[in-house]
Amino acid sequence: MMFNPLLKNLNPMPATQTLPPDFHSIGTFDLKNNPQALLQLNVLGFVLFAISAALFWYALQIIRPIEVQNGLTFSFSNMSGIVQAILAVIAITVFMIVLHEAAHGLFFWLFTRSRPKFAFRGAYAYAAAPTWYIPKGQYLVVALAPLVLLSLLGLALMAIIPAGGFILLLLFLVTNASGAIGDLWVVGWLLRQSAPCYALDKGDAVTLYVQNR
Repeated sequence: MMFNPLLKNLNPMPATQTLPPDFHSIGTFDLKNNPQALLQLNVLGFVLFAISAALFWYALQIIRPIEVQNGLTFSFSNMSGIVQAILAVIAITVFMIVLHEAAHGLFFWLFTRSRPKFAFRGAYAYAAAPTWYIPKGQYLVVALAPLVLLSLLGLALMAIIPAGGFILLLLFLVTNASGAIGDLWVVGWLLRQSAPCYALDKGDAVTLYVQNR
């Protein structure tokens, strides 16, 4: 595949199902058994929601200044309109979750050639490769893929969609960005590691392994 040379260059270590003997665990980021961490991520997610909303709104003003200058308005004339709006928000959110986890899953598959695991835990959904140790460079791509790819897709759509779709597109972009808060936390953790590193992602828990020194 055309991606293979690029993917191989992301890290000299390949993904493996057998951890090399000179690596040891330095900790686990566990959402399932740490409700406090989940609560903290949700709070940080709201902060990221506000920041991303401001950034994407600014981008919309740059890309479609005339429509934004004319104002974005919406109204509910009756209960049916309110129900339709609520259903639209739910549909956009579900669609975003599916695409977000699909982006993770795509790169898990590209790096491991093994079918990723998908699950929904009520408060969050995830894609995982629970039997694979993913090297640092590759895992950074896996973690950042939904935020980067879907944000770029949304920015491209801003240029072509009708103005009536702006609100739903902004909702999609902002919820995707805020939903990446856990990914960004793990990315920050990975970037602090100077030694060669593997990540074992079980979906609701990520364990890092670094090389012995």
